[in-house]
Amino acid sequence: MFDLKFRYLAIALLASLWLPVSAGAAADAVPATLSEADRTDLARIETYLNGLTTMESRFLQFSEGGVAEGRIMLDRPGRLRIEYAPPVPVLMIANNFLLMYHDTQLKQTTFLPVSETPAALLIDENIALSGDVTVTAFERAPKAFRITLEDTDSPDTGSVTLMFEDTPMRLAKWRVIDAQGTVVDVSLLEPRFGVKFKNAGELFSTVDPNNDIQ
Repeated sequence: MFDLKFRYLAIALLASLWLPVSAGAAADAVPATLSEADRTDLARIETYLNGLTTMESRFLQFSEGGVAEGRIMLDRPGRLRIEYAPPVPVLMIANNFLLMYHDTQLKQTTFLPVSETPAALLIDENIALSGDVTVTAFERAPKAFRITLEDTDSPDTGSVTLMFEDTPMRLAKWRVIDAQGTVVDVSLLEPRFGVKFKNAGELFSTVDPNNDIQ
């Protein structure tokens, strides 16, 4: 039987951050102390993210609820599709300003503004690692970088950590930690960049699958 934890953890993958918080806002996010080399590499990462056009990849998701897998498709700017493999009945599609979360088993659909989810970080036309988000940690390893981002005004809502391989630069995995401390790790498997999507209009449609009217 499908573990209900996966429904929550699937939502956490994209929608656990940057949602409205209750009254009594926390202090602003504390920025990491960055060296000149760090700032140079952050600029490279920002340039890389803004240079992404299309990507398709399998992914593995690790969490306390177990392991899930699926496929992710990115079509910048504006479009993202994440579909889980059975038994996880979850489909998420972002198209410009709207993100659709669809439970194929319960046949329930929820819509969120993309701006209130971490999806915006990948699909915005102009990606900036500053302003609305704050880099709170920057770590480097041989041929790899890891940056942690928090909402500048509401850091208590959680964080996203992006991990990149270098030479050549490539987004490899990310981690989402929500306000309750739930950790979701996602690794990309054999990603392909610059792909052409057939039936892109259908793939990235946010029309409610429960609605027969097209």
